[in-house]
Order: sequence, then structure tokens, then C-alpha cells
Amino acid sequence: MINLLIADDHRMFREGLISLLKEEKDIHIMGEASTGKEILELLDDRLPDILLLDIEMPDMDGFEVLRTLKKRGFNIKVLALTMHKTAEFIKNIIKAGADGYLQKDTGKETLIQAIAQLHEKGSYYTPEVATLMLDDLRGLNQNSNISPREKEVVQLIVAGNTTKEIAEKLFLSKHTIESHRQNILSKLHLKNSAELVRYAIQKGWA
Repeated sequence: MINLLIADDHRMFREGLISLLKEEKDIHIMGEASTGKEILELLDDRLPDILLLDIEMPDMDGFEVLRTLKKRGFNIKVLALTMHKTAEFIKNIIKAGADGYLQKDTGKETLIQAIAQLHEKGSYYTPEVATLMLDDLRGLNQNSNISPREKEVVQLIVAGNTTKEIAEKLFLSKHTIESHRQNILSKLHLKNSAELVRYAIQKGWA
């Protein structure tokens, strides 16, 4: 069961999300909030698995909420919801600590897919955002000592592929892909794939 907290200052939008998701057997909506302060108050009682976070809210915007969550060390995956779609805005969301990004006019199927992937893999990006990141990743600094094959693995990780999926795409064994992944993490001094995706964005690779 995936426990969700929905945060948006527009009541109609919150109710719309609840209506879309309430019948999903693997999703439980544990609460809703209309302001950043309400989010933090709710988190004092119970932590959700995923926070659906509106970026533009009164008293504390989404960026400030993200920074506060990071500062307090909350182990919550955050799916940012916004109408903004510029590359710079998306990068700033990820830099602030969001684990995924989704436009508010997205359909139900994509929303459910995003929630499931975020819960399973730790990050979610739409195909459009993944393409944006992959385009920038092609300009990966050669001084990072990342080999062409490792760069290819990074690109596929950013696109949300599992180790098995990457192995199939590159016609390699899962063991070889995992070795590449560990080497990349070691070279960049990172702990996991979620950190790798965020690091790539922060360094301007995506």
C-alpha cells in the first residue's frame, strides 16, 4: 500500500486528485493540506510514502517545503505538481529536493504510473523531461572519467530503466550493468541511483 499526502492550496484540485485516486487498491490517501505549514503539522503525526506537492502555495511555497523536508531529514518521496514546464524551472525543483515532476494537466493513467514508479524506483520523470535530461547528458564532461559505456548506463538510469531493462537494451548481463552502476557511483561518490539522477541535474548534465 502506498500512503499519499496531497498538498495544494486549491480545494477543487485536491478533491479532484482524491476522486481520481480513491478507488486505486494500492493507494491510500492519508491526508490533505492546503498550505506548507499544514504539511509540516501533518508530518508530525505520520509520514506518508509520497507527498504530492503543489509548488505554488501560500505561507510556504513548494521550494521552501522541499528545503524544510530535507533539513529535517524526512524520508519522503516528493512528486512536484505544477503548470510550469520550462527546463530551468524543472531543474530548480529537482535541485530543491523533489524526486519527480508532473504537470497538473496530466491524465489519471500517467499520475498513477508516476506514483507507482516513484514508490518503486525512487524517482519519476515524464518522457519529455527524460529527453531533456538525456540531451544534456550527451554533453557530459569527459573530465569526469565516465566512460562512453558508463555514460550510456547513466542515460538509461535517468530515463527510469531497471537493471534488467538496461541489460536487455545494451545486450549485457545484469551483473555487468550492476558493475557499471557501482563504478559510476564510486567515481562520483554517490550512494544510489536516485542520488545519481539528482547529481546529474545539479551539475548541469540534465
